[in-house]
Amino acid sequence: MSRKKILVISYGGTIVMVVDEKSKSVKPASNIKEVISIFPNLEDLANIEIKVLSNKDSTNVTPEDWTKLAKFIYEQHDNYDGFVITHGTNTMAYTASALALALGRGLKKPVILTGSQLPLTVFGNDARFNFEHAVATCVAAAEKHIAEVLIVFNDKVLRGSRSVKISESSFRAFESPAFHQLGTITANGVSFSPDVHIVEEAAPFRLQPNFDGSIFSIDLTPGQRPELIENLVKSGQCDGLILKSHGAGSVPTEGRYSFLPLIKMATSQYKIPVVVSTKFLGGNVCKIINDEPAVLAVKYGAIPSGDITDVMTEVKLMWLMAQGLSSIEEVGYAMLHSYVGEVSSMGKQQV
Repeated sequence: MSRKKILVISYGGTIVMVVDEKSKSVKPASNIKEVISIFPNLEDLANIEIKVLSNKDSTNVTPEDWTKLAKFIYEQHDNYDGFVITHGTNTMAYTASALALALGRGLKKPVILTGSQLPLTVFGNDARFNFEHAVATCVAAAEKHIAEVLIVFNDKVLRGSRSVKISESSFRAFESPAFHQLGTITANGVSFSPDVHIVEEAAPFRLQPNFDGSIFSIDLTPGQRPELIENLVKSGQCDGLILKSHGAGSVPTEGRYSFLPLIKMATSQYKIPVVVSTKFLGGNVCKIINDEPAVLAVKYGAIPSGDITDVMTEVKLMWLMAQGLSSIEEVGYAMLHSYVGEVSSMGKQQV
């Protein structure tokens, strides 16, 4: 079997940084190709090419960057057997979620994101095995005709659209809290779950790379004043609102702190979709709710987010609003429809 042709896209991150000898701080490597070239035996595993697209800190990554990256992968799609993207850990789950939606189920190649907690030049770093694991997973996925966006970190293979960062320091920094991991990396190689997405030959590869950046996410706290958010709704600058709720969709419903009038005003008067999510890992906000504050939120017009991660909830609403859906009802159906395995499907809306 001939070696797979893998494109490594350097998109910044600690994994491609070095320690400055004078300041002892980390900085982007001046020659990323030299950094990656120190990995032994990679050329035995795959035919690797490297393209540097960005060196920015991932905290500064924007929806415009997701669009550019998705377009680049789309343009290069037929030239390679798979793609490995180095990325900062802070927003890696956001980029993975965005790429999954932008590239869709018509994707025919594996797209792997990886990063590290420590730079390659630091003793005891995790950069080396994360990168090696990412390349090995990409090759194995290509051989098995797996086609989806994945995060490879430590020994885990996770669905990108289901992943979140759970630690700033642990080498096991990413998890898929509401869906099992899709693979494990051991000394025996990469083993995949049967739930991975296999190439759908009949599905057209359609690029839908646009995102609406005028989405606002509010982390609800006790005693929060709804009128402060009302000003945002009335400003004309908000195309969608996400309320990260207490529990399984519960929002304050009593007195001056009730969010029910805000939800009704946003959805009925300003036609702004309001999605209620949960701030808890692995949580689920669904239509069948027994908690009265959650039931009332939906009754007043809020859209439940299902078991989507809080990261994907934000990215998905940005994506849906950029697709030109004409009504809040359509957005509601679409939020609970699984496009790339990001939610336990409850709807049938197509975009």
